[in-house]
Amino acid sequence: MDETIMEGLSSIKGYLGGAINNYTGECLVCDAARLSGNLEETSATFNDVFRDSHKISQNLKLGATQIMEIHTEKAVILMGCSGEDSRVHLHIFAVFSNDGNVALGKMALKKILPQAVDLLA
Repeated sequence: MDETIMEGLSSIKGYLGGAINNYTGECLVCDAARLSGNLEETSATFNDVFRDSHKISQNLKLGATQIMEIHTEKAVILMGCSGEDSRVHLHIFAVFSNDGNVALGKMALKKILPQAVDLLA
């Protein structure tokens, strides 16, 4: 898998970067062209947060977390899951500026995840 899978995100207004990780946090694709810092390490940390959200929502008998949205002073971070029962359990992360098109970002995450699963299955 290479960065071309992220093209559906990179063309969206306000996109700053993104990554696809396996369930353990290993970064499979990382696109940090417009971000400072180490996105690979950061995505592994976000992966832990997302896994914790899976546990919490399951403890409430709500099922696994599908998408998570975090708002900061300068950005919006989206996290999505391919599904615990999918052939390959993946997490995707995307960072948008506050004035970015987050709605389109969410739609792109939902399209990219099944493509990534198909590539790795």
